[in-house]
Amino acid sequence: MRRVVIPPAAVQRDRITIDDPGELHHLLHVLRVKVGDPLDCFDAHGHSYLGRVVRCTRTALVLAIQEERTEAPPSRRLTLVQALIRPERFAWVVQKATELGVERLVPLVTARTTVRPAPARAERQVERWQRVSREAATQCGRRTVPRIEPPQRFDRVMPVIAGEARVIMPTLAAPASPLREAAAGLRHGDSVAAVIGPEGDFTPEEAALAKRHGARLVSLGGLTLRSETAALVTLAILQYEGTRDHEGSV
Repeated sequence: MRRVVIPPAAVQRDRITIDDPGELHHLLHVLRVKVGDPLDCFDAHGHSYLGRVVRCTRTALVLAIQEERTEAPPSRRLTLVQALIRPERFAWVVQKATELGVERLVPLVTARTTVRPAPARAERQVERWQRVSREAATQCGRRTVPRIEPPQRFDRVMPVIAGEARVIMPTLAAPASPLREAAAGLRHGDSVAAVIGPEGDFTPEEAALAKRHGARLVSLGGLTLRSETAALVTLAILQYEGTRDHEGSV
């Protein structure tokens, strides 16, 4: 079934009105939606609506709501703090992080980050990444869309993240324990932040700073992984262990 993101304000009682020009063009002229067609609409905040098109015009598409659903809270709230890498590879990380249930993504500038967009360009990049995330959520069946923040410096964001979540940071820059061991020690319902470095890894000074703020330094094995691979592996294991914890607590 076709899925579409809608703003919460589009829902009025038992009707949904889609009037965003870009979304309307896609629905009417690309997907060829017509009166009587079903649509699965979600507002990116956990609510979704199964509706059927009752009116199509050049300026709006109106659906009658047939069913409303609310997404259950996740067993583990995940934040990805990802060092900036080449734009196409970072967009791939955004897509896969969305599929893996991340709720928040913080682009990170570290000492060895080589990609450092100017402030004006960074704003456009965030908008692009947010579009990628919305598309990924639409494709994978999520009813929420991760929040993507502007790029932040490592030394500034680490104290904030450590105060909000349990921090897991893969690195070769300091002694570390296996990721599986650290993930197994997390409790059901914990908020967890995975902090992923650039291709050149974190510096020893950054690893020491993270550890001072309570971060758990972890190892992903003996191989040196690309930044996007490290992000995918870390998120997948954290999500898997969170699911196991949830099943064991039922």
